[in-house]
Amino acid sequence: METISQEQLTQLLKRITGYNSFRPGQEEVIRSVLAGRDTIAVLPTGAGKSLCYQLPVHLTGGTVLIVSPLLSLMEDQVAQLKREGEKSVAALNSFLTPGEKSAVLRNLHQYRFIFTSPEMLMQRHVSERLRSLRLAYIVADEAHCISQWGFDFRPDYLRLREWLAGFSERPPVLALTATASDKAIGDIENYLMMHSPAKYIHPPDRPNVALQIIPLKDREEKTEWIRREISRASGPGILYVQSRKRAEMLAGLLRADGVPAAAFHAGMEKDDRMLVQQQFLNGELEWICATNAFGMGINKPDVRRIIHDQFPPSAAQYIQEIGRAGRDGKQSLATLLYSPSDADAAVFISLDELPDPAAVRFLAECMNNGEPPEQAGERAGLSETAVRVAAYWIAEEGADGAAGRMEELAAGKSREIGEMIRFAEGDGCIRERLLNLFGARPVGTDVVCCSACGLPADLLANAVPAARNRPALLDWQERIDRLFGVASS
Repeated sequence: METISQEQLTQLLKRITGYNSFRPGQEEVIRSVLAGRDTIAVLPTGAGKSLCYQLPVHLTGGTVLIVSPLLSLMEDQVAQLKREGEKSVAALNSFLTPGEKSAVLRNLHQYRFIFTSPEMLMQRHVSERLRSLRLAYIVADEAHCISQWGFDFRPDYLRLREWLAGFSERPPVLALTATASDKAIGDIENYLMMHSPAKYIHPPDRPNVALQIIPLKDREEKTEWIRREISRASGPGILYVQSRKRAEMLAGLLRADGVPAAAFHAGMEKDDRMLVQQQFLNGELEWICATNAFGMGINKPDVRRIIHDQFPPSAAQYIQEIGRAGRDGKQSLATLLYSPSDADAAVFISLDELPDPAAVRFLAECMNNGEPPEQAGERAGLSETAVRVAAYWIAEEGADGAAGRMEELAAGKSREIGEMIRFAEGDGCIRERLLNLFGARPVGTDVVCCSACGLPADLLANAVPAARNRPALLDWQERIDRLFGVASS
């Protein structure tokens, strides 16, 4: 399309968002999209990546398809657009009933923004309906998931390449993420079939988020520290843990201490997850005790604290999770609790779902003999996820290639965990150590930096918030019963 003047773009920004100027990186990405170029944008968490796909369509017309990794992220983005007055938006995901899904598919042409998942795209009738639209451009949100998740437990991310190849004239593709290594950028470019994409790579530093590492002896000492610290410190905050059981246990202890807290993990019913997320966004909950199911896209601007009960298995995941803090630009704090046993736990959890080479070869032999992968996987003791991953790679690369792929993935995960161990146990500035893992340097020097450089004793010294004096929260069923005057059983 014809070149848009600075004045026209600024006026559009003002009309759509109310802001008078772009944040760093936004305008360049938007102009690239308007020029019809494939684009990769790596912008820090909180830098306003969503605007990069929300604004251009008002000039190009047509529909934007956003491929998103998490149901909670989709629902949050849809809700946010609707709050801002955008009515022509829909999500195609497993939250929909069959009737709701049919209604959305019938009316796809009426929507300006359509959110969906890689798995939904692989359903033929969905794929065909989406290809029939006038798509202005396609967005891969949190695009690092192609490299981080596609290879080991969500192979439908890698099938995006096949889906994009089905277009006679493919629309431009915009890939957005907060963290991406050189390898991840290469994977994004390859599996999204990008043609000489424009690349806008910004360092992942968040100067307003101070960093802290606290060495503790064991899990019991961590539990004591968490209860003591959160009881006397205000939130809002997110406490990241590695297991569902730990999330439930710590949330219960915090509630017993008078802190409005709840667990959030993939084992919860979807209605309960959505309720907890909404309570947190509304300020009814002060703390969330979460697994990495709460890791991306939760756009609550005033999260002041992030605490990691154990370090994540990669620097990219760590950056994503601490990026939930301080999205309003105000001072925040990310604390990593570290004990010597954390490395073993990280290795076990990270490698647990990966099928070993012998199991892959056994699965391939069974599949060659006509046995369904699910049945063969059950005999091999593989999880549903492991079967799905192994079957994908067997189809792509054969038994030996798939077995070798699993060995490569395991070695790569072990390397990333090794990086995190060295980061946690290292000396010197924590911010510099973390950014070094991305080949970056701190973007500013006049900041409250980290516990190695020294943190002021009164950092985030706020009064305990009013939420602690509120009545206990009701779950969704109790809320419905009270609304309709149904007596509790």
